[in-house]
Amino acid sequence: MTGVYAVVIALAVVVALLGILVVGLLRSHADILRRLESLGAGLGTGHDQSSQITLTRRDTATVVERSVTGLTPDGEPIVVSLGSGTDPTLIAFLSTTCSTCTPFWEGLESSMMYFGGHRHRVLVVTLGESEESPTRAQSLAKPGVDVVMSSSAWSDFEVPGAPYFALVEAGTHRVVGEGSAMTFESLEEFLSDATNDQKWDLQTSGYRSEEDRIDADLRRAGILPGDPRLYQEKGDISEEGS
Repeated sequence: MTGVYAVVIALAVVVALLGILVVGLLRSHADILRRLESLGAGLGTGHDQSSQITLTRRDTATVVERSVTGLTPDGEPIVVSLGSGTDPTLIAFLSTTCSTCTPFWEGLESSMMYFGGHRHRVLVVTLGESEESPTRAQSLAKPGVDVVMSSSAWSDFEVPGAPYFALVEAGTHRVVGEGSAMTFESLEEFLSDATNDQKWDLQTSGYRSEEDRIDADLRRAGILPGDPRLYQEKGDISEEGS
C-alpha cells in the first residue's frame, strides 16, 4: 500500500505543477493580447481589419522623379514616365513574398483602371531583381499591368514595406497622397481621401504672391524647376522687326 500512496502523491504533485504552468501560460497570453490591443492590433470581432488604412500627405509642392527606371520581370530595361497624360498614376509597391500583397497582385489587372469612377494609370513596382524573384513576379503579375523591378524607386519614395501606394498627379509629378492599405476596399478609401484632399487644397489655398501663382501654373503645365524651357539662351527668341 505504501507504494500506491507514493504513486498517488507523485501524480498529485505532477497535476499541481501542470496547473501552475497552465495558469502562467494563460496569464502570459492575456498580457500579450492586452499589449496587442494597446498597439491597435486588437483581435476582437468589433475590430474591422479591412478598414485599416494609413495615409500620409506630403507637402503640395513635393514632386518626384519624372520616371521609374528598372527592369521588367522578363529582364528588359524599362523607363516609365510619371505624371504624363491626363490620368493620375497609382503606384503600387508590392512584394513577391508578401501574403498581404496577394489580393492586389490578383486585382490589379490592367495599366488603366477605374477607382471611384475616375480612371487611374496603374504601375506595380517591386524591389530590384537582386531582392525579389523575377520568375515569381512574372507568375503573380497580370498580363495587362505594367511591372517595374526597381529598388531605387522604393528608396525615392521611402517605402516602409509592402503593400504601399502612392498617387502621382498628372502633369505636375506631385505626390497627392501615399500610404498603406490592406484590402481593395481600403485602397478605394485611400484614393478617395487623396483625391478629396487634393480638391480641398485647391479650394482653400490662396496664392501668397504673383510668383506663387506663376509657379503653380507652370506645374500644372508640366514645367518643373530645372526644365530647360525655363532657361532661354540669348538669341533663342527673335524679336519682331529685327
